[in-house]
Amino acid sequence: MPRDAAVPMADAETAGRFLTDYHGIWQRYFPGLNKRAHWHVIFAARTGGSEGVACRTIHRALYGAYGTDIRTCIERVKDCEREGFIRVVDPAYAPCQASAGCLIVPTPRLFEHFDRHGLDTFAELSALCGERCGESVTVEEETICELFAFFVAYDQKWRETSEFVARHKGLTPVYLSDAMDHLVTYQYWAIVMLLWGVSAFGGEPPPHHALVIDEINSRMWDALKLGHLAIKERVDNLIRWGFFAEETIKKHKAVSLTALAGEAISKNLAETKPRLVDLCRRLAGRVKFAVAAQG
Repeated sequence: MPRDAAVPMADAETAGRFLTDYHGIWQRYFPGLNKRAHWHVIFAARTGGSEGVACRTIHRALYGAYGTDIRTCIERVKDCEREGFIRVVDPAYAPCQASAGCLIVPTPRLFEHFDRHGLDTFAELSALCGERCGESVTVEEETICELFAFFVAYDQKWRETSEFVARHKGLTPVYLSDAMDHLVTYQYWAIVMLLWGVSAFGGEPPPHHALVIDEINSRMWDALKLGHLAIKERVDNLIRWGFFAEETIKKHKAVSLTALAGEAISKNLAETKPRLVDLCRRLAGRVKFAVAAQG
């Protein structure tokens, strides 16, 4: 399939770079908390104030966005607690075990790491969009909500793009539903974006080549902490769902991004670029991050 000339590739590359760089920033300050649910818990705790946020509130958001069940939500809450970013309390604010009825309260460690992550994020955004939005002032809830809204909107666009590619593969409704449950996770997004980034769609100069499974595993280890067999399973699924085409490099199984997926992702990212610029312009000179003092 020839490249769609209507897709502004520079815009797609800018948006793709920001999104992948953002996840690198996140991992710098929240290592190991690389699932979508972790991200939601941290953002909810940061904006919940000293009174905290109910676990059920977080679960409703996760269930609506990803179909996450309450048990998984509780496990992600426990992960964040184990890393020292939140405290889990009962309605009387006494320490308790994570449960559907608990409250999530932010710790000083969360404020420090979140605000440093915010500073780096807006510095990256400023560099890409040419707007000045990275100096330090007090963090306001409105700022965090702006950032949160941007990523929620992008998540929806990714869902739509994933469904378009999977439907084109001719999956039955049951298999399509199963595919979508997986494709909205960070693991699948990260693997797809790795292949997009090394393709012609991602601006990689020729010659363009496929990646063998071991190389995908090596490149994604820091972000995903998945073993060879887990990566292979996800790659096989992405072949089955129409994102990757199977190839061979020196007798090793390799994959490349399909033209349909490449075009769809590039369109998705190009349409995201104006949202990035708008976000930065609205925040420039008004909302900037400062590191919160530790208690």
